[in-house]
Parts: sequence; structure tokens; C-alpha cells
Amino acid sequence: MNFLSKTLMFFSILTLLQACSSYEHPDDFTTQFKVGDRSFGGISVNDVTSAPLQVIVRAHFDASAEQVFSRMGDHKKLGEWIPFLDHEIQVNNRHSITPGKNNVGTVRVCLFGDKTLTEDIKHWLPGKGYSYSARNTPTSPMKNHMGVITIEEDSKGGSLITWRQYFEPTGFKGKYIMPAMMSYMLNKALDNLSEEFGGTTI
Repeated sequence: MNFLSKTLMFFSILTLLQACSSYEHPDDFTTQFKVGDRSFGGISVNDVTSAPLQVIVRAHFDASAEQVFSRMGDHKKLGEWIPFLDHEIQVNNRHSITPGKNNVGTVRVCLFGDKTLTEDIKHWLPGKGYSYSARNTPTSPMKNHMGVITIEEDSKGGSLITWRQYFEPTGFKGKYIMPAMMSYMLNKALDNLSEEFGGTTI
């Protein structure tokens, strides 16, 4: 079995695991949002894209919503906890609705190997979450993307985090590999934060 076949098999297995773990247990923790919702207390998916939900991951952290938002919303330091980002993220707040500060209109640029990913912040709700959209490019395995991070307080000083990814796949990689890769990356990112804050992925 060659490298490509092994890689495809690996990510196919991940896809199946992700599908089972993400969609079969919508009530693992108390949350005001359902799996199929497209509006999250000020974050509207339909304002940005009509793409379907492709990936959803969750975690519970032993930290306040404000602490979690401060960490997950610190764009320049995403590489400290998101795998494959081994560099400082370029952040441009020139067109932010609060110039010079992170908010709607902020642009961040990430590098994945030799690929550049430019993302626009679409919603910004301090202490509650934010959304971002990767710009379409001719070589991207997805289009009309939107990522949504929601942070909800529990009743014990902790936080419930849900990270959703909406996009339309393009080509073989977008349909069969991208969801599994993204699910792995997001789960690993939340695992890293759970080690930092205490807690666990769900």
C-alpha cells in the first residue's frame, strides 16, 4: 500500500470516527444551542454562508468564559495551541470596527506549509465567541467557509466550548479528506487548551 493510499485510509477512518462522535451526542453537556442551529446569540451563519455544517467539536474547560475567550481570541498566539501553526499569525486590525483592536473586520493570515490562509473576523462577542471566514482561493479544498467558536458559562465557573466549521467541499480532498483533517486539528487544539485550563474534550 503506497503512501497516498495509507493517507486516504487514515483520514477515511478519522472521518467515520468524527461523524460518530460529533453528531450522535448533541446533549453531552447543557448548552443553549442545538447541533443544527445556525444562529448563536449574535452570530448568524446565514449572514456569511449557506454552506452546511461539516465539523463540530466540543470541550469543557475549568476556566471562565472570559479567560477562554481571551486565549482563543488572541490571534497572534494561535500557534501556541493549534497544531500545524508553528509561527506567529499576521494580524491586521486596520479595518476593524474598533481600529487597532481585534473585532469585526480584523484580518489574520496563517501559513500551512507553503499555503497561505487569509481569514476575516465576521462576528466578535467578547466572552461569548467569534466567527471567521477563510477567503476562497482557486486551489483551496473548500469554499464559502465559516468557523464559529461559541463559549458558554457553566454553573460552576467553567466553560462549554463548541467549535463548528461550515464549508462547501471542492474536489476529492475537500469532500473526503478535509473534514477529517479539520476534525483532528480542532480536537487536538482543544486537547491542548484542556491541558492548559483543565477540563476535557467531549
